[in-house]
Amino acid sequence: MTHYIVPLLDTKLRISTNVTITTLSAIRIDPLCALRVNETHVLSICVDRIYSLMDSSRISTFCISILLIVYGSFRSLNMENEQKERDKEKEKEREKNPLDPSPLGNSNEQNVQTIDSTQAMFLPVGASVSLLIMFFFFDSMQTVFATCTALIATVAFAFLLLPMCQYLVRPCSDGTKMSFGCCGRFTSAEIISFALSFCLVCVWVMTGHWLLMDALGMGLCVAFIAFVRLPSLKVSTLLLTGLLIYDVFWVFFSSYIFNANVMVKVATRPADNPVGAMARRLHLGGIMKEAPKLSLPGKLVFPR
Repeated sequence: MTHYIVPLLDTKLRISTNVTITTLSAIRIDPLCALRVNETHVLSICVDRIYSLMDSSRISTFCISILLIVYGSFRSLNMENEQKERDKEKEKEREKNPLDPSPLGNSNEQNVQTIDSTQAMFLPVGASVSLLIMFFFFDSMQTVFATCTALIATVAFAFLLLPMCQYLVRPCSDGTKMSFGCCGRFTSAEIISFALSFCLVCVWVMTGHWLLMDALGMGLCVAFIAFVRLPSLKVSTLLLTGLLIYDVFWVFFSSYIFNANVMVKVATRPADNPVGAMARRLHLGGIMKEAPKLSLPGKLVFPR
């Protein structure tokens, strides 16, 4: 009777144990068994690591994030160039007609928000307050959150669709603006982009599909990059440092204070559908059952 000590490795739990095996003297165990098992274990770890790095959802999130930053930057630069051309045209008209009382002005300053040092320091504080409000009062205000998010997403996605609509209507439109009273004046491309965005938001509200939610989130990202300006490296450093502290605290340390991960709970909590809330008020049971809960488009989701 012979006793052999054989190391066994569990590739799932990564636990190494020594098991005593009692065998007859006639049985032979390969002395390279432990080495082969270790090699298999290391190979499985490498394969798992490579698979996790090459996960399609992570690659999609990374690539689309980079594309959104680049596209939003180009949209911002294009807005500045268009405004400069308008100012030059107004200046030429002013030179031709010096008695014209209309001021030159820079209408782009009214549409674009430039963040200064004070706003950069207090933006993470305001974001923290908003996060806490959503954490404590989400159940009582979820319909309000979903409605406001849908309205903002409609405008943002219309801005995202605007270049495509301008390209499509260019052969049949001269770019004249139509008046809508107190709402302002808009071109045909702006009207079409808003109508398409409104239809997309309505479909998202009725279905709650993750792909539509991602599209609305992309529109929000591009609009934020295009309309918010950081004038200097100092302001950029203050803002990014504050947002880094904001993310680290609410993701990794909030559970020690609030007994829950505030960021994860707010980001993953679905909101009540406004259609369902309206159906309950009007006692329309069929529509209320069909209206799904909504995940707010503040994140990009790619299922595996």
